[in-house]
Amino acid sequence: MKRWMFWLITAIVVALVFVGFGYTKKRETQKQFDNLMSQAITNAQAAEYKKTELNLQDALRKKPDDVVAKQRLEQVKLYQEGLAELKQDDYEQAQLTFRSTAKISPSLSILTQRAKKKDKLLESVLKQREKYDDLYNEAIRLTEIGAYSQSNENLVQILDGKNIDEKYYSQVRKDARELQERNNSILEQIRIQNQQAAIRRQREQQRQEETRKAQQAAASSSSSVENQNGEPKKNDDKNNGQDNVKDSSESKPETNNSATEPQPNNENK
Repeated sequence: MKRWMFWLITAIVVALVFVGFGYTKKRETQKQFDNLMSQAITNAQAAEYKKTELNLQDALRKKPDDVVAKQRLEQVKLYQEGLAELKQDDYEQAQLTFRSTAKISPSLSILTQRAKKKDKLLESVLKQREKYDDLYNEAIRLTEIGAYSQSNENLVQILDGKNIDEKYYSQVRKDARELQERNNSILEQIRIQNQQAAIRRQREQQRQEETRKAQQAAASSSSSVENQNGEPKKNDDKNNGQDNVKDSSESKPETNNSATEPQPNNENK
């Protein structure tokens, strides 16, 4: 009887030891799990997302079936995907990813807030990019038809636009500046060509004016010479007429004298 009691007591003690050990281990595991979850929150707030991910993975090793840890791990992974897409300028996909991140529950509240903020920001960015894209496409069309100044007017609206210096608009900003430089180069060539054409026209006008003046001077000189050659002839004719009259008048007295010459006196005979 005593021996039986001994083994019974021994079994009870061993059972208590195992139960106590198991309870202690469970409590220790829970404590470690709680610490890891707490560290995950701290790292998430500090934007240390890789550390947050590792914390949650370690927590799941302690409690593989914990729903909260699983959901938070999924959320932090998804949020990092959104950041990667944002870095690659894939704004449409990034917006969808952040929107999905914000819908996960249970979640890390800080990631939910940040995901919603990113979603709202990208919505505004995409609308503004659409406006810039429309202006740029119209500028391209105007350049293709030779309306370079009008094209530049569209580009100025982009380059002077709201928040154009932010990274979200880096590509459209780069494209707009390159097209503006191209337009300006062509406009400068046109200006130089017009200037050269104007100089040629001015020289041609001067040449024509000089030719006209030379022709007028030649015509005037020719007319003067003709007048000078005609005047002496008229004077000679006039003088010749005067001389004939004079000669006629001088010859008449001779005729009269001959008719009135005295006859010989008959008395003397």
